[in-house]
Amino acid sequence: MRRRYGWLGLILLGVAAVILIVRHSAGSVGSLTTDEFGRLAYLAALLLIVGAGVVTSRAFDAGTALRQASIWIALLLGLVLLYSYRMEFAGIAGRVVGELIPAYPVTSTDPLGRQVITLRRASNGHFAVRGTVDGAAATFLIDTGASVLTLSAQTARAAGFDPAALRYTAPVMTANGQAFMAPVTIARLQIGPVELRNLRAYVAPPGTLDDNLLGVNVLDRFGSYEVRGDEMTLRIGG
Repeated sequence: MRRRYGWLGLILLGVAAVILIVRHSAGSVGSLTTDEFGRLAYLAALLLIVGAGVVTSRAFDAGTALRQASIWIALLLGLVLLYSYRMEFAGIAGRVVGELIPAYPVTSTDPLGRQVITLRRASNGHFAVRGTVDGAAATFLIDTGASVLTLSAQTARAAGFDPAALRYTAPVMTANGQAFMAPVTIARLQIGPVELRNLRAYVAPPGTLDDNLLGVNVLDRFGSYEVRGDEMTLRIGG
């Protein structure tokens, strides 16, 4: 019986932790702030676990009850500590993911409450980010020298465009000289939590571009962006 109540207490804390994570950006759970809700859940779980040990004990042993209470209190405090430093742990997890998958957009919140996308520099020295174009998965090489988002013919085809039917009439300057691209409009570009609609873009002629280029017209949609060492941060909002 006591073990059952112990598990109920841990489940209560687990559910409360999930609710707090989901509602963290909102700052409240119902009429309670997230801090008040967290303290209430902690106290409820503590009373459930410790109280059950006393009530269900046939022969009350103060020493045993104290030891059991100490163990459960230590476990509960450990969970509270994990929650208190959840942002730091999330940052560490994000850095690990960024090292393993440099193009993965790691999302966090800065001290001003703004969402931030962090990218790690790839082994080739460039920054890249994963996203979707009209629902089609794609990886974009971030290129501040490109004024407009540019898709390879392969990505454009996956996004629903027919490269053979496009008109390559837009002149652009590249490292290899002048080239002509096909102007298109992307209905939806998704990068992490950011969704951009009705975005101007180019499609490169088949066989001329291997990487999709995320240009300045996309970067300007963010509040700001900067590079420090091997990290690039894209801030959402002002």
